Amino acid sequence: MNLIWVLVNCNSFEEAEKIGDEALKKRLAVCFDVFARSLAKYFWPPKSGEIEKAQGALLILETEEAKYEDIQQVIKSVHSDQLPFTGFVRIEGVREDYKEWLQGELAK
Repeated sequence: MNLIWVLVNCNSFEEAEKIGDEALKKRLAVCFDVFARSLAKYFWPPKSGEIEKAQGALLILETEEAKYEDIQQVIKSVHSDQLPFTGFVRIEGVREDYKEWLQGELAK
């Protein structure tokens, strides 16, 4: 089992919480955290050369890699952006008893 943190840039705390709550309800994640993004800059619209500036929140969902595609569907259905950033980071060195708890919660 590969434990991962799914990272999602969101436009607000409310949006991040809504995505996180939906992932929990569907047993796709065991927990989530939301952090403030005080400044983000990025090219938008595509190929325009324009730089947008925004604030928002970073959502981190804790889950197993096997749930990633299902989480992507939740993000797509809830997120307000046309092209939100999502990705994941594998987490190593997690205690076996924690992994067992995680698997048990995701299996219910």
